[in-house]
Parts: sequence; C-alpha cells; structure tokens
Amino acid sequence: MAIQIKETEYLNYGRCVHISNGIIEVMVTIDVGPRIIHFSLVNGENMLFTDQDRKYRAFGEEFDQLYGEGSVFYNYGGHRLWLSPESTPDTYYPDNEPVVYGILSEGVSFLPARQKHNDIQIGFEVMMNENTSDIMVVHSAKNCSKDPKTLALWAITMMAPGGFEIIPQNQGEDPLQPDRSLILWPYSDLRDPRVFWGNRFITMRHDSSVASAFKIGMNNRVGWAAYLRKNVALIKRYVHNVHAAYPDFGASYESYTNGDFLEMESLSPLYHIEPGNTVRHVENLTLQRIDQPPKPDDEASLDAFAAELG
Repeated sequence: MAIQIKETEYLNYGRCVHISNGIIEVMVTIDVGPRIIHFSLVNGENMLFTDQDRKYRAFGEEFDQLYGEGSVFYNYGGHRLWLSPESTPDTYYPDNEPVVYGILSEGVSFLPARQKHNDIQIGFEVMMNENTSDIMVVHSAKNCSKDPKTLALWAITMMAPGGFEIIPQNQGEDPLQPDRSLILWPYSDLRDPRVFWGNRFITMRHDSSVASAFKIGMNNRVGWAAYLRKNVALIKRYVHNVHAAYPDFGASYESYTNGDFLEMESLSPLYHIEPGNTVRHVENLTLQRIDQPPKPDDEASLDAFAAELG
C-alpha cells in the first residue's frame, strides 16, 4: 500500500497530519507542538501517552518574564523534541502555535516557529516506507542567532501506561576497564520496586498505583531500548557515538516514569553549533507484535527477546 497522508482532527488536539502505509499509522499535531501524538499498528491501540487533560504544564513568574505574561508550557503527551541540558524555564518552551508542515518524497516535515528566547529553530521529519512497521524521525535544531550555541538534541517518547521497558546494559570485554555508567537524579530511589536490576538488562515497569517519579540515565552504547504493552513492542533505536561527549554525565539514553506514563529518551552528543548551522539526531521507532512477551525479571527470557530483534 502506498503511503497515505492527510489532515484530520484527533481527540482534543485539533488539526493533525495522519500518515499510514496500511501497517502502521502516525498522527502529528499541527495546531500546536509538533508532537507525534499517535503511533500504532493499524486498528491497534496507541502506544503513546496522551495528556488530554493538560495535566502536565509549567508556568509562573519565570515563564512570564522570559516568554511573555500568561505563557504556559503544555506537555501534550506523545513524542517531542527538547534541548538538553535541562533547565527551567528555558527547556520548557511554550510551543502552542501552529506548525508548518511539508510533504516529502518519503514522509512529512514539521517545523514550528523559531524559539524567540534563544533563536533556535527545532523540528523533525517523519519518514515512512511501504511494507514496514517502523518510522525514522529526523530531529533537527538550527542556530538562528549570531552567537555559537552548545546543546544536545533530546528526543522524548511518552509511553502509554501499563507496560514495561527493557534497557540493555553495555557488556565490556576488558575486566580492567569500566564498561558502563549509571546516572541518577535526586528523587531516584534505588529500591524502587518498579525497577529490575539485572546483569545484562535493566527493566522498568509502569505502575499506575505508584505516583512517585523515578529516572535513570546511561551511556547506552548498543543504542536501543524497548517498551512492551499488550503484546506489542515499541523499539527505539539510535546511534551512540563512543567518541563524543554527552550531557548529564555522559547519558545517551534516559528513562523517566511516574504514575501516568513512562518516557523513553535518547540524546545526541553535545554539539557546538555555529550561527546558521543545523545539527540532527535520528531515531528509528519500530512496532512489533510479540506473541509471548519476556518476563521483566527473567534475564534468560530478556536475552531471547533481544536476540529476536536482530
């Protein structure tokens, strides 16, 4: 089936662009954002969290001073692009304006207005081929200012509740050299029952009954992680550059969860961007049916799952 692209309305997000090849379907907001607000197998459940109540937002005096009186950042849910390192209110740009989109030969580009406080223009392209169950998301940031900028691109995918995440751990060969880093945030409790610490994998369950937040980061050299929910897996893939510096003590991958959602987050290296230049960060997001999901606390079954991914 050829790729079909059309404008539509979705939930309470207003106008969206719907992209489908008959196997998977994507919806991207264009009245706000942009956000990839829906990603599913055709006729399947949305794998992404949608904040239809606009519960997750940020505002206050700092936002009024930087962005204008009454400015509010809305998370909206779905998949978004941020800039790292994180700070308030700079990271939380109120992207509540219409998005310009353009039809490409193999997908659609989405370009919001330039961020006025830092003169950075971010955006992404969603690329889809026929007869596949994956999309390529090409994230970009252009320095529109007169000064160099140092930043990383931060691709965040908010997953629907009720699943669990699989994160592979680096496996080094030289016993005299460290092979992985683990980064924690002040609120991260190593005894959190949602997290399984294996020797080869870390898994994190989303649990709606646990409201507290938990976050970890790591130098994920193998460049993938997966989220399994109702016999469907979303696999996020990217390239980790072992020679590059990354934000947050060297994290190329981070994950956050609370009572409503779980976030899968990949980061680009820290880039020094000269005026007028653009940098990119590419992810591949794949949906795959899983007849027999692995057990989140059984490394043998997790190994078997990882082997099937290829």
